[in-house]
Amino acid sequence: MQAFVAACGSLGFAGLDAADLLEPETLHSADAADVVRLVTLVRRLVEVRAALAGAGVGPELARILAELPQLEGFLAFCDLRLGPAGEILDSASPALAQARAARERNRTAIVSAMDRIRRQHKVLSAPFTLRRDRYCVPVPASERNVVPGLVLDASSSGATIFLEPFGVVELNNALAQATALARAEEERVLAELASAFHGRRESLLQGARMLAILDAAQARTLFGQACDGILLEPGAAESVRLVSARHPLLDPVLAPLRGEALGDAGNTHSVVPLDLEFPDDTRLVLLSGPNAGGKTVAIKTLGLAALMAQSGIPVLAAAGSGLPSFGRLWCHLGDEQDLFSDLSTFTGAMRATAALLADADADTLVLYDELGSGTDPEEGAALAAALLEELARRSCWTLATAHLITVAAHLENVPGALNAAMGYDEASGRPTYRLHLGTPGRSRGLAIASSCGVPGPVLTRAREMLSRSFLAIDGYLEALQEERGRLSQERERLERLESDAEIARARAEEERERLSGEQEKVHRRLEEEREALRRRAKDQLAAALAQLEQARTRGEFPGKKRVAAVRRTALDLGPDRPAPPEHAEPLAPGTTVRLIGMASTGQVLRVAGDRVEVLVKDKRLWVEAGACEPIAPASPAITGDVEVAAIQAPPAELKLIGMTQEEAREEVERFLDRALVSGIGHVRIVHGHGTGALRRVVREVLSHHPAVAHFAHPPQYRGGTGATEAELDLS
Repeated sequence: MQAFVAACGSLGFAGLDAADLLEPETLHSADAADVVRLVTLVRRLVEVRAALAGAGVGPELARILAELPQLEGFLAFCDLRLGPAGEILDSASPALAQARAARERNRTAIVSAMDRIRRQHKVLSAPFTLRRDRYCVPVPASERNVVPGLVLDASSSGATIFLEPFGVVELNNALAQATALARAEEERVLAELASAFHGRRESLLQGARMLAILDAAQARTLFGQACDGILLEPGAAESVRLVSARHPLLDPVLAPLRGEALGDAGNTHSVVPLDLEFPDDTRLVLLSGPNAGGKTVAIKTLGLAALMAQSGIPVLAAAGSGLPSFGRLWCHLGDEQDLFSDLSTFTGAMRATAALLADADADTLVLYDELGSGTDPEEGAALAAALLEELARRSCWTLATAHLITVAAHLENVPGALNAAMGYDEASGRPTYRLHLGTPGRSRGLAIASSCGVPGPVLTRAREMLSRSFLAIDGYLEALQEERGRLSQERERLERLESDAEIARARAEEERERLSGEQEKVHRRLEEEREALRRRAKDQLAAALAQLEQARTRGEFPGKKRVAAVRRTALDLGPDRPAPPEHAEPLAPGTTVRLIGMASTGQVLRVAGDRVEVLVKDKRLWVEAGACEPIAPASPAITGDVEVAAIQAPPAELKLIGMTQEEAREEVERFLDRALVSGIGHVRIVHGHGTGALRRVVREVLSHHPAVAHFAHPPQYRGGTGATEAELDLS
């Protein structure tokens, strides 16, 4: 219904009360006004059905639409016979139209005849009039014989008589006859309409029931919009929880609606909303505190909220509210004193209590105001404590109020029960109307009596007469209240600290995410630079090998110096290549050097100008002096051939198992480049059998590499098709 009202506006239900006229005995005696009300009901059914049919409605409204009778034809039948003011229309029947036409012709003829008679007789100065439904003229009694006619009536004084001239007697007769015919036909039409309504009685009653359902649903929707309420589904919550709940008779938002419905807008000022939540394992809450502090209003607010939720009416509360499902609601509010029944306040309360205990169970919501009042305080407190124990034992949902401090003290030891208090501002001496769970409240009767003007000596004497036990308990409650105030302040401080910590945590998280993003950017940039360097090295190597191939094609056979220079050029990666130190010591036999672009180290055997012979493992290499980086001075003990103490040379075998195809391709290319520069002529690549994808990658790289002279699978005892061995052209 909410979606329909929001999209199409509200529906009108005026005339729905006419359903009471559909009783058979009422229809038989229906007059024109009754028939008009019934026609209004039919018109409302037709209008509502058309409104629902013309809008996209949900399943519930669609079901109601299907049960609304189709009465468009019947409404046309009624509109042909009855006007909006209840008049019978000429179109109701030809006989009625003829009778009314004859009536008007006779009336016109009578008026013309009367005008002629008045002109003939000077004594007829007064206009003609009606007496006994017949047209006549007033004539002075003394002039009776001047105008021939029949006397119809006389004035109270007898000075004037009402005379029907003989010239209009027949016309009056004809008018009376036409009027009687028209009246009889009108009665027949009304009877016809009543009979038609009687024949459609069941469908009209069904339609009225559907309109009543729609009217109630729309009323709930409009009420929810007016009060900004929320729908609470009974049983959706496991405990009682009301957030910012308001009583409908106190909420200022509903003041215009109260004025319209009740004639009195009531309170128009802001009110303190009720926050009430039963903690886990708590079914009973006892409210105590000062008079006029809001205890009874809290009880009534909970009771109304429960009834409204059960009836599908929006509750005046905020989001987060919820109520369990109640099987019954029992309440004791106000004074049940009845002088006629010899029923005292306390007797009435006890009879109600007995009725409560006869049926109360775990699904009952009990609302009990002023427990233990109306009798001796000691006996009343004992009865109240015993009743609360029994309600807690039965797990009844209970909200009760009491001013007896001993009852609140006893409740501290009752399982499933909890004390609560309505707040009180010590500084202003006024209640705060806010509910606080956990501690009982003080009645503050003396303080309220003082504010109401009770003389000081009386209050002083009253304080002197208070028992020590009461003063001790009252002092204990006062200390509890002060402690609660301190705890409240501490809680607010901790909440502020928690809020600050949460803000700091959020900022740290943002900073962490920012740094993570920066690290990701740096990582991507390094990867891009590495990939660019790899591509450049690959391109340079391809270009160098192409130069060598062109030289061979031309019949040129470059020497080792030229080949080494080409290799260095191919492996020159720009600024990343470390430059030789400006003041490096000259190379001498026995110097341990690292070959730039290689992981291997070796020892200088001979120096010939800008070329150096280096022993790497068991191989002798001639390289440019600039490609050697000294890492240890020459050893004087070395003569002739030297034994190399170097970092292990690149292995002649590469394992690809477990890599992706792209990773394998890059590793094979780097492996061949290192082997070529290191002078390794025979290499072995282990790719495994698997699906054959890595084997195909290896064959593809080896097929296109210009330095590979030959490759094939080794014999089975050396790996077979799970490995590939290649020979490199080192010339």
